[in-house]
Amino acid sequence: MKKWKYYGKGYLHIRLMSKEPERFLNLCANHNIPIWDLTHVENYYEMNITIQGFYQLKPLCKKTKTRIMIKGKYGLPFFFYKNKKRKAFFIGIALCLFLLYGMSLYIWNIHVEGNLSNSTQSILLYLDELDVHHGIAKRKLDCAWISAQIRKEFPDIIWVSTKIQGTRLILHVQENTDRYVEEEAADTSPCDLVAEKGGTIVSMVTRQGTPQMAKGDVCKEGDILVLGRLDIKDDSGETAQREYVHSDADIYVRTQYQYYQEFPLSYDKRVYTGKTKKHYILQIMDTYFSTRGRAPFTDYHSVSSTNRVKLTENFYLPITYGTITDYEYTPETLTYTKAEAVKKAQRKLTSFLDKLSEKGVEICDNRVKIEINSTSCISKGSIEVIEKIGKEAPTEVVAPPEAEERTAETDE
Repeated sequence: MKKWKYYGKGYLHIRLMSKEPERFLNLCANHNIPIWDLTHVENYYEMNITIQGFYQLKPLCKKTKTRIMIKGKYGLPFFFYKNKKRKAFFIGIALCLFLLYGMSLYIWNIHVEGNLSNSTQSILLYLDELDVHHGIAKRKLDCAWISAQIRKEFPDIIWVSTKIQGTRLILHVQENTDRYVEEEAADTSPCDLVAEKGGTIVSMVTRQGTPQMAKGDVCKEGDILVLGRLDIKDDSGETAQREYVHSDADIYVRTQYQYYQEFPLSYDKRVYTGKTKKHYILQIMDTYFSTRGRAPFTDYHSVSSTNRVKLTENFYLPITYGTITDYEYTPETLTYTKAEAVKKAQRKLTSFLDKLSEKGVEICDNRVKIEINSTSCISKGSIEVIEKIGKEAPTEVVAPPEAEERTAETDE
């Protein structure tokens, strides 16, 4: 670390030849002369020392009868002195610094953070509509205006902080994740609960409506399970009044799913040969360079790896470099063994059962069998389950009891 610390001012690598090296080193410490990378070689010592410290060694050398030999000179002062005639080199350094300064006046990276419901891509597309894009000059940006436009375009974004750091435009957004969502008014329209599939009812708890079936009954698809009408009887047992309600009940039936899955025993597989070919890519702004020529192999797939050039954490440059690696493979047609086919079929069946369980379906019995013939593997059978049923359907509205009586008297 000291080597780099003193590189700007320059330092020397010296050889020390003395009969009292310990005394010499102690004197250097007493006079605060920095020395580092001290090594002992045969009958002498070698070390690094600053230029200023070197000029302080003369009285110490007289006291300890020490000889000093300069083995190397390092640092910027010696570098510039050695290359003082190489004008083109220094002109190139100046042009490079001027180019870096010019690039630092533009935005080369737009970073969005804090967004959850709004994708980064959608925000970047909107910024592009505002003419805020990669490569725009910093002087053209109004951070307060950008923040106001984003809040206006995205109502669920309640706060935006826009700032420029180096060559980056950083947008930190905060979305209203605790928004009050007005609950929809409960549906109170009259309705029945009907069976969307057949089975044996194993449980039925009715909270509202008139049950049409009970535990142990067998229902078919389309049967009314709970009627959305209440018939109020009088003392004589006749219907005195009818009320229509929104049926509500928990109804569970034991039913079956028919399962069928088939896949061929032969399949295609990539067998990699181990041969690879690496290509290099370079992109400067919109210009793309690549060492890749024609396809290196007949069958291959490519994997790319790219990096963005940055001088500091926030000083990005419009330069991207990386590699593209092609991996050769040979397509082969293979055949599952019986054990492999059964294992794959079981995985598919397990996946199907897991999806049913995620929906709250209880698996009671699995009667699926796996059969293998010369060309394919077939899984078929039934799965017995207990699941909740009952979908809403409009209730048929009938005439009130009084209207029925008047109609009967008119007919007489």
